[in-house]
Amino acid sequence: MSNEEHIPDEPPPFCGTWRRVYKMVLLYLAAVIFLFWLFTEHYAA
Repeated sequence: MSNEEHIPDEPPPFCGTWRRVYKMVLLYLAAVIFLFWLFTEHYAA
């Protein structure tokens, strides 16, 4: 037997659940990549 207690994860500071936080981060990264691609297409060559 161990003396460790089950400590639940803390809720995220925004968005309510960690799954929503991960989705928001992925959407943000996709938007940044898309905007950099647009910038490159416009100003390259």
